[in-house]
Amino acid sequence: MGVGRRAPQRIRARYARALREIPLPVKSFGRVDPAGLTAVAEVEIAGRRVQFGVLYAIPRLWITFPEHLPPMLGFITGFDCTAADSATAELHVTEPDHLDWARRPGHAAALKREASATWLAAQRECEG
Repeated sequence: MGVGRRAPQRIRARYARALREIPLPVKSFGRVDPAGLTAVAEVEIAGRRVQFGVLYAIPRLWITFPEHLPPMLGFITGFDCTAADSATAELHVTEPDHLDWARRPGHAAALKREASATWLAAQRECEG
């Protein structure tokens, strides 16, 4: 019994989906002051209070943990305004202290899902 003639494409597609779920560490990024962010939402994910915020004119949704030190986790990019899911969102972790937490099963997916919902809600509110 073979795997079929389209096996390489299926395998590559699964691999690409798995890679999108891994948080990307970002080492060459300047520090952002969490107090300078405009908070747009707050949720609880895996027992941590998570705040989403934006900086003026920068199309990123920043993620902070107000009750932990350092408070900054990173940011999420790649929001597609036509999609309601988090398939295109990418999590970029700027603080290596939180990288292990972000890589635990389900944490990155939950962050992307909540961030996508927050981004779309903020966009609807701003555009009326």
